[in-house]
Amino acid sequence: MSKHTGYVESASEHVRTRAPLEPAAMTPAPPTPSEAVEREAIMRQLVAAQHVWETTITPRMIGQLLTFPLTIQQLKVLAILVTDPRGNTAQGLATAIGVSLATMSGILDRLGNQGMLTRTEDPNDHRVRRVVATPQGRETVQRLFTTKPEMDRMPLDRMALDDVRALLQGVQAMVRAMGDDPTPPGTLPDDAPAG
Repeated sequence: MSKHTGYVESASEHVRTRAPLEPAAMTPAPPTPSEAVEREAIMRQLVAAQHVWETTITPRMIGQLLTFPLTIQQLKVLAILVTDPRGNTAQGLATAIGVSLATMSGILDRLGNQGMLTRTEDPNDHRVRRVVATPQGRETVQRLFTTKPEMDRMPLDRMALDDVRALLQGVQAMVRAMGDDPTPPGTLPDDAPAG
């Protein structure tokens, strides 16, 4: 097995097959009926707590949005570009957000003037120009989307140490569970030659 690629090469078959780099995680045992009831009760409490949390931080998030330097359409375009390092085409972006190619051209011009994106020649088709987010564009989107229910020190400082430990354990478990999600991200219209 190559330590760089994570593949095992079979000399006799000349085939590459994936080999796990780490042992597979153990599947937990199915819950007992009482555990299932407790889990459902905890889930309801978590949803209620999340609602209270979101209500508390909504004014802060709205304040950030109101001072954001982009229109909603510009933000949509930039968000699409940030999700794909290959970028997209003007036609693909116009189709994705439902505007004409002329409208998209204006949006791209304004974003380009702000240093949020660049246009480059597609290496596979020299007739097509790809639109790619710049580091400044990526940072701008990240700044908006990381304005979220933050873990402020104030509520954490008021919590008992055992509760903070339990919270950390829960958040880490949630991150692990999200990493195991096999659902691929959605695809967007792309690679339509510019007209």
